[in-house]
Amino acid sequence: MSQLLHTLPQAIADRLKPLMPKIRECKGIAGRFNLERLQKESINTPAILVSILELKQTTPAAGPVHFFDLSMAAFIVTKDQLGLSRDEAGANIAAALCAYVPDKRWGEPACGEARNVRAQSIVTAGLLKTSASLWAVTWTQPCTFATIPEPEAMGVELYLGHAPEIGAAHIDDYKRIGEIPDVV
Repeated sequence: MSQLLHTLPQAIADRLKPLMPKIRECKGIAGRFNLERLQKESINTPAILVSILELKQTTPAAGPVHFFDLSMAAFIVTKDQLGLSRDEAGANIAAALCAYVPDKRWGEPACGEARNVRAQSIVTAGLLKTSASLWAVTWTQPCTFATIPEPEAMGVELYLGHAPEIGAAHIDDYKRIGEIPDVV
């Protein structure tokens, strides 16, 4: 059974962390991050928390392999720092993620290229009281749970014939293009 749903959020977090060395916490989580979780969990800010929010099957393609779209989210939590407001820090991190995420496959062969990247500031009255800023960068990550074999290289050979000596009766008269002629 595929572990993709369990491992993908952390795999993404592991690739994001080196890009932003000032992020204190970058990890995969389960589910949506909101004010309630912010108040219950200890988060070292600034933080990026990566999660899968939804999985849905895409339009079927030819063949036995089924494809799915994962609704992904990177929740950004910031607090005021010396010389940088929480809102500015959150917006800066969101912009950096929006520039980085498109087309990423995260080193996962079962994933297609990330698309439909969006960002939104999640501002609520309760959040304003916490002195934190919360952003969500979301995207669609295509995937499959089936093993897709690597395509085999197809040999291509091109032959040249001259009319009227063409067709099955003249197959021995055809010359393969690129073939080194026999030297007599």
